[in-house]
Amino acid sequence: MNLANLDRRIVYLLVFLALSIPLVQRYSVRPARMESAEKLYRIVQELDSEKKGVAFVALDFGPNTKAENQAQAEVVIEHLMRKRVPVVLFSLYALAEPFLKLVPERVASRLMKEHPGEKWVYGQDWVNLGYRPGASLLIQSIPKSDDLDELFKKDVRGNDLKDLPATRHFKSLKDIVFLAEFTGLVGVFQNYVQFFRSKDYVPKFGHGCTSITIPEAYIYMDSGQLNGLLEGIAGAAWYSELLMRDNPEREIDSSALINTGLGVAHLILIALIVFGNVMGFLERKKS
Repeated sequence: MNLANLDRRIVYLLVFLALSIPLVQRYSVRPARMESAEKLYRIVQELDSEKKGVAFVALDFGPNTKAENQAQAEVVIEHLMRKRVPVVLFSLYALAEPFLKLVPERVASRLMKEHPGEKWVYGQDWVNLGYRPGASLLIQSIPKSDDLDELFKKDVRGNDLKDLPATRHFKSLKDIVFLAEFTGLVGVFQNYVQFFRSKDYVPKFGHGCTSITIPEAYIYMDSGQLNGLLEGIAGAAWYSELLMRDNPEREIDSSALINTGLGVAHLILIALIVFGNVMGFLERKKS
């Protein structure tokens, strides 16, 4: 058998099947344990919904990294909504606007399907501030503000933030009990590390990054500037597994399915590489 003449479309077909079958069949395997994701899970789990305050969630990603960042954002926002901690969504990236609307609505819909007697509604459980220009200058203005309602004024629907239950007590940095930021962009994450703090208060900080930026994020975990981390789709899948353990009635989500598909695809590629090298060695030995 001469592998040099093997039609490469066969390889593409195998990878396509590996990625698509778990998604279509909704089949998943148990993901690998991720300690950084567990740290983030514990932070959210310990939040007290009875205390005044909001979770500030920045979705700084677009279509190019949605496979990882959207899955990360969904599991964390779901956890916050289960805890009934009000979520304030925001972005420094214009292409994130569709996700600011889609992700919380998708999570709320899934939760209401799971719990028919309960409701998760806009304005009470989450608020969308939309895309805001200004980058680092805007982030620097948040700790300096004594009235965040006045700084942001309105949500994307034109509502005054002072009139919404979720942001009624959204006054200063100390009213933000948790910060989560998801991005695959270069330099955006560092804005929050440097400027989303004051002299006497730093909110708990969780971050979701793409696979290629994981080494950069570890630096901030080691220094204590970052309290929890979702490492690519694998981090989101393990976070999803933790949610499943605490909520047995929960359905399998996209992070577990995508992670399974990628794992199977990697195994196929490794098997093809091994097979190709073995066959090449046998052919050389024969000649």
